[in-house]
Amino acid sequence: NDNLSSTFDDLGVNILVAYGMADIYAWTIDFFRLQPGDKFKVVYTEKYINDTIPAGFGEIKASWFEHKGKPVYAFAYQADSINGGRRDYYDQDADNLRRAFLKSPLKFGRISSRYNLKRRIAYYGNRIRPHKGTDFAAPVGTPIMATSDGTVIASEYRGGNGNYVKLRHNGTYDTQYLHMSKRAVSRGDYVRQGEVIGYIGMTGNTSGPHVCYRFWKNGKQVDPFSIDLPISEPLAEELQPAYFEYIAPLRAELDAITFQKST
Repeated sequence: NDNLSSTFDDLGVNILVAYGMADIYAWTIDFFRLQPGDKFKVVYTEKYINDTIPAGFGEIKASWFEHKGKPVYAFAYQADSINGGRRDYYDQDADNLRRAFLKSPLKFGRISSRYNLKRRIAYYGNRIRPHKGTDFAAPVGTPIMATSDGTVIASEYRGGNGNYVKLRHNGTYDTQYLHMSKRAVSRGDYVRQGEVIGYIGMTGNTSGPHVCYRFWKNGKQVDPFSIDLPISEPLAEELQPAYFEYIAPLRAELDAITFQKST
């Protein structure tokens, strides 16, 4: 299936597990380009009241996702007590799966149009007009997330852009999010990666509900899917022996899961 959430729904698995997987791999897997034959395994906990009454999804302890033939492990691990004891996800080599930028400003949806400097646009009479953004289509009202920490340098309505928000992440990168139905931040606000900054709409020049995601590097608009973006530091070397010892049984549990052959 080309949609992670519908795949979990077909399997009868709690949809929160799909959301958890999307969060874990948000920096490393493009869920808008899932391919036939992509596979995943997941080990997760469920909550119970008095050990008998189901009370919902707990957490993902470990997972394995093969995308375009490339497998990526993920293990929940608390490296230290800093940041309230937050657990991050690391791969089989102790590299942090967290990145400076999310792959997408949406959890789920589809790419309806990619960055293309020679695109013919029906809205403009099928004339060639550079499209310096990536369009993510989703229903009106779908939350739009900041793809990285940054400061809001614009939050306004303007012509063909409609309602839009622009973020400055540092001296190198800016991002912009167009055609919102509603903006959730104001100029000068500081936002965190994954924070909701607005909602999918059809304002400005658009033929359907989507967000046009634009990306700047050193003042020049670029395709974020075609450039190398900053990565996070791996787990500190002195912490790695304990990490590898911790993940060994979880990795063995994942590796023991087999796939049914399709008939």
